[in-house]
Amino acid sequence: MTVLHRITSEYIEAEDRIRISGASPTGETVSLWLTQRLLGRLLKALLNWTAAGDDAHTELKNTFAQQAARAEFKHQSPVAAQAAPFLASIVDLNHSAEVMTMNFRGGDSLSAQLTLQRQDVRQWLNILHDLWRNAGWPCELWPDWMEPKPSPSIAAPQITMH
Repeated sequence: MTVLHRITSEYIEAEDRIRISGASPTGETVSLWLTQRLLGRLLKALLNWTAAGDDAHTELKNTFAQQAARAEFKHQSPVAAQAAPFLASIVDLNHSAEVMTMNFRGGDSLSAQLTLQRQDVRQWLNILHDLWRNAGWPCELWPDWMEPKPSPSIAAPQITMH
C-alpha cells in the first residue's frame, strides 16, 4: 500500500471520472480512478463527518468553516504520477474526531492510503465540489453549505446633491 501525503484531483472528461494522482513522502507516485458512483458514496461519508453536530447552528457553522477552508487553500504544483491509474472499487474509511483515513483499493492488490486532517478534508471537498460541477454531474448530494458564497462588498457611499 502506498501512503500518500500529497494529491492532485482532476476530472478527465474522456473517462467521465475523477483521477487522483498522489505522491508518497519517498517520491513514489500512484494514480487512481474514482467513478461517480464510488465518489458519491465517499462524499456522503466525508460530508457527514465534516458536518457533525446536531444543534440549530450546524449549517451556519459548516458554511463558515467551508468558506474558511476555501480561503486558506494554497495551490501547489500538481502531482504527476508515472504509473497507469488503477480503478478504485472500494474505499475503506477510518476516522477520529479530527483525522480521516481513506484506503482506496482496486484489483490485483493495488491500494493507496490518504490521511487528512478535518480542515484538509474540507479543502478537498471544495476541490471535488468544483470538479463535480464542472463534470455536469447531478448536484443533489451536495448540501447548501458547500456552495461558495460571494464575499461581501463594501458599497461606495451615495452622495446626494441638491
